[in-house]
Amino acid sequence: MKKKHSIITYVSVIKEVSIFTEILILFLVISSSTAMAYTEFSEENMSSNIHKNIMNQTKLSPKFGLSPENPKLIDYINNNRYNQAIITPSPIDFSNLKNISNPGLNVLASTPIPASYDLRILKKVTPVKNQGHTATCWIYATYGSLESYLMPGQNYNFSEQNMKNLISDNYTNGFDRRSNGGGNYLMTSAYLTSWAGPINNIDDTWNPTLYTSQIEIPIQKHVQNITYPALRANSTDNQEIKAAIMNYGGVGTSIYIDSNNTTIYNKNTHSCYYNGTLDSYHAVTIVGWNDSYSRYNFSTTPPGDGAFIIKNSWGPQWGDNGYFYISYYDSNLGKQGENAVFSAEPLNDYTNIYQHDPLGWTGSLGEVNSTNTLWGASVFTAGSNETLKAVSFYTPIYNSNYTISIYNNTGSNPTSICGPVVTQTETIPTIGYHTIPLTFGTNLQAGQTFSVVLELTTPGYTYPISISKPIRGYSSNANATAGESFVSTNGIKWYDTTSLVPNATICIKAFTDPVNASQIKLD
Repeated sequence: MKKKHSIITYVSVIKEVSIFTEILILFLVISSSTAMAYTEFSEENMSSNIHKNIMNQTKLSPKFGLSPENPKLIDYINNNRYNQAIITPSPIDFSNLKNISNPGLNVLASTPIPASYDLRILKKVTPVKNQGHTATCWIYATYGSLESYLMPGQNYNFSEQNMKNLISDNYTNGFDRRSNGGGNYLMTSAYLTSWAGPINNIDDTWNPTLYTSQIEIPIQKHVQNITYPALRANSTDNQEIKAAIMNYGGVGTSIYIDSNNTTIYNKNTHSCYYNGTLDSYHAVTIVGWNDSYSRYNFSTTPPGDGAFIIKNSWGPQWGDNGYFYISYYDSNLGKQGENAVFSAEPLNDYTNIYQHDPLGWTGSLGEVNSTNTLWGASVFTAGSNETLKAVSFYTPIYNSNYTISIYNNTGSNPTSICGPVVTQTETIPTIGYHTIPLTFGTNLQAGQTFSVVLELTTPGYTYPISISKPIRGYSSNANATAGESFVSTNGIKWYDTTSLVPNATICIKAFTDPVNASQIKLD
């Protein structure tokens, strides 16, 4: 048995030596091949890099840049602050615009700005509402603005219930938020501009414990234009907000308030002054101002007089019948998030809407080292015999210069060899969402493709074209299909937006009215 064991051991040693030798040879071969492969790969990379440099120099392969996400939103998502804040930070960092000069003193004003102004006296404010124990103040502030815009001629009570539910994670076109959770004005903008609302409150009344709503309740108005007044650069930079109030009505904004902290909120004078570094967490509607409001009305004395008049959403039993004053010198008011003014038009302005971006503006595209000009295009298919009457898009900066071109029979391309059937150029002085009526409408036939091409120049801002894109924890439901939208640096060579940013689409909409078949004359 021992001899047999020795033989087996010897044979095993021979096998091990043989296997080791084979492994060594194989290793040398692989090493040699790897070295050859690495040399070839390096040469290929070098050639590729040289080729890329040449392409860049000749502008044949432009590099697109994606606007950085708001660091406050990143912190909000990464640290799971959904239960700690009522205002969800916007994906667009509006604070960057503080360093870009605005177009002037009264860009929105048609008359001189007085020392005091109060929409309540003008009967341009609806009754104070109560959000209860929900984080939906930003919805109440939105409708505080929109309802104010329609007054005094039209008195509406829009449904906060419907909005809070339809833009929640319970719905396909909703955001990554709970029904009673926080949000912002870009979210309410997406809901309104996609024609999901507004609807009458009586059709979907407030119920904070009900998290679903019907999706086919008749809407009451078309929201076609939204202005985002500039964030205040300092405590005396109030002219644009005041002008917006005079011309449109209430302005939505965000603040920091602690009604139980007597150094911040004075219950006797219903006044608030915060001078700290904490983020805003509450949304309200500005409905007026008083330059002479005494600084001594505040628990902590600010550097000067003056206050805005605020409509709150904590019920009429709170504050001064639901209102309070906030100092011009407040550290947060109008300086964080975004300010917003909502307006509306009758339902008969347009009949149909074409869109790929129900979640609205969540990012922006630009060209690296560009001249702040970029082209974007959306392709649609007419559902019936119609007349294209208007298009809409966002402008991210003051005095944006645009050229709109409409192309018919484009197939899956953004342009056609026949050239545009409509071209229109203008400058928009404000930041926001704009619907541009076409000077000459164009007829469409059922099944016909058409495109809206937007050339946009944004002075001083490097990301001209607004897009809707998925953001984890914010807009995960955003999606797009190849062939829907395109982007270009020169209006000639186009790139499908989904190839640059997965599931991203250009924020361009189109609006039509029906026509009879006998009236159709293809352009």
